[in-house]
Amino acid sequence: MRGRTKTCRLDWRSLLASFAIVSAAGSAAAQNGMPPCLQCITVRLEHPVVVRGPSPHEPDAPVSAIKLPDGRFRGFIAGGTTLAVDGSTPAALGGQGAVVLTPGPPGSPSDCGRWMTSAMQGLGVLYGLIHNETRCDDPKGSYKWMSIARSEDYGLTWQGLGGIISTDDADPTHSQGEGDCTAVDGHDGYWYAYCLRRRDDKNVVARAPIENPGPGQWFKWSGRGWDAPALGGTGAALDGFVGMSSAYWTGADVILLLATLNSSLQLSISEDKVHFGTIEDPLILYDEYNWKRPAPTELYAYPSMVADRGLNNISKHFFLTYMYVPPNEDFTHRYLVAQEGWIAAASAPQYPQVRTALSRWVDADGGTVTTWTTSGPTLSPNRSYRFDRNLGYVMTAPPPQGGGVKLDECFSETTGIGFLAPAGRCAAEGSARRRPGGYLFQSEQPGTTGLYGCLADDGGGRFVSQRSDCEGKGVRESLLGFALK
Repeated sequence: MRGRTKTCRLDWRSLLASFAIVSAAGSAAAQNGMPPCLQCITVRLEHPVVVRGPSPHEPDAPVSAIKLPDGRFRGFIAGGTTLAVDGSTPAALGGQGAVVLTPGPPGSPSDCGRWMTSAMQGLGVLYGLIHNETRCDDPKGSYKWMSIARSEDYGLTWQGLGGIISTDDADPTHSQGEGDCTAVDGHDGYWYAYCLRRRDDKNVVARAPIENPGPGQWFKWSGRGWDAPALGGTGAALDGFVGMSSAYWTGADVILLLATLNSSLQLSISEDKVHFGTIEDPLILYDEYNWKRPAPTELYAYPSMVADRGLNNISKHFFLTYMYVPPNEDFTHRYLVAQEGWIAAASAPQYPQVRTALSRWVDADGGTVTTWTTSGPTLSPNRSYRFDRNLGYVMTAPPPQGGGVKLDECFSETTGIGFLAPAGRCAAEGSARRRPGGYLFQSEQPGTTGLYGCLADDGGGRFVSQRSDCEGKGVRESLLGFALK
């Protein structure tokens, strides 16, 4: 058991300050005064798609996107210099970028760079939330602050309006300031910017009226109200580390925040913009959040939830984007990765709450057909891969009633073969462990499909199949468990 609540009788006042979700699935419960609980929310993620990379510079910030009048989309991807990249969808941003923001002149408070972190659709004008840094070459750390800019040509040129969020603790002994903020329309007449305060690595939030979000209009949450000046004032730290990547869930009238923790990407939710509850199941599992590259583990950073219509007002459907660095690579190998996602709320607790696609990929370079089964990005210095099929969905947490199988993903850079094995068994099966594989059910459940470990007849090595006959291409070695359909 993982301490999950079996009913919706939670202490909502202390947890989410009377958190209320109104959705098609949960409206009846909400009307009866029994709002669905955190355990009632589900997220489904499809297979990762590598959008662009490798690059030594970007992405180095969350990605945002707007919809253009011709129906296409413009994404803003930053790495000290901010690019505008057009594409057919908010996740099809692999083309040539146009530089729209550059670092400030030497000696200026933006001489390290200007990273656009959010596109904000104002009243007849587009605003951009800009992360700025100075002292970037100081081994003791840089100083970070936020400004705002406006554009009247859909983000191709920007007029800087000035600083809006900072601290007065420019301590030269270590990294300081407030930055890494993203902004979200709170649908109450205000923009909300969720930030990282460097002196204590706490999350803080500031807001400004949508009709006038310029300098001097932003105020931080002080713990009592929105009364601390955002320029130089001290805001109250939010409870726990809930992250800076924000979105608004229109179907539930709540703020969503993403946080990259030590070994997982987590989703938190708030109705009142300052008190958050975290969904227990991670969105993505990984081994460690390690910025000392190269490292034997992968790195996920700068997540965003982008709406299918652009911006970050999501309904049921969204795109999860993030920076990804593969195992054993340094920051010259940054990739932008996107996963299609779906979010919903039910009227009763659900498990699992998060499911992520387990996909089989095949070598795209010809020759011997090798396969790679994974829920992560398929990036290898020696081969490229194309999508073959979905094998079902794995859980990111063990089933609360027990009976789960913990998996590892095994991968050989030499052979290019990737497969699943029970946790701790990659070496015994002649391969290296690459990443966590998630969880399967040990026994068949309603809505599940069996997954089998197979050994190919043609020398192609191990592969994973939904068929007990291994599709007539090999010999079945084991029943790995049961994945969600």
